[in-house]
Amino acid sequence: MSSFPNSGTVYPIGEGVRCAPTEPSSLLVRFSRFLPHSGLGLDLACGYGRNTLYLARQGLEAIGIDRSLDALVAGREDAARENLKVSFVQADLTRFAFPTNAFSVVVCFKYRDRNWYPSIRAALRPGGLLVYETYTFEHLGFGLKPLDPAHLLGRNELLQAFGDWEILYYREVWRGRGTASLVARKPGPHAEC
Repeated sequence: MSSFPNSGTVYPIGEGVRCAPTEPSSLLVRFSRFLPHSGLGLDLACGYGRNTLYLARQGLEAIGIDRSLDALVAGREDAARENLKVSFVQADLTRFAFPTNAFSVVVCFKYRDRNWYPSIRAALRPGGLLVYETYTFEHLGFGLKPLDPAHLLGRNELLQAFGDWEILYYREVWRGRGTASLVARKPGPHAEC
């Protein structure tokens, strides 16, 4: 497994209560054919780890990072039930240093921090896959969370940050919710799926 430590207290199975989806992101599932079957996969702001677990089921050594201990405990419980080897790390991502060229896949859903873009670019190996989907400023018009503009994408922001990579998929939606979705490959040789 990875050199990332498991941090925090782990509670017995069944003590946590969850009010979040348990199925992996439909974008990640839709583009799973591009995932390698080995290497390290990083799930940023992983929450309960639904996408982290999905990466592990695909054969990756999956690492989920989030600041919520309660969510990570629930993710660990799910991993234990499925006998998956997953590392969950409790950390403040605004102060977290990503290792360079370490990951075959990086995923991030429902969270945005513009300061991460250089770190994500450096953390992915050449040929590595990025799957990123989160809310745009248009989301404010629907009165749904998140409401903090600091966590919302500007138009074409993900394209501006990763547009020099091989774009496999990009979409911005302004109906029902404001979201942007990106699947991109870092230039360089990629692993066979």
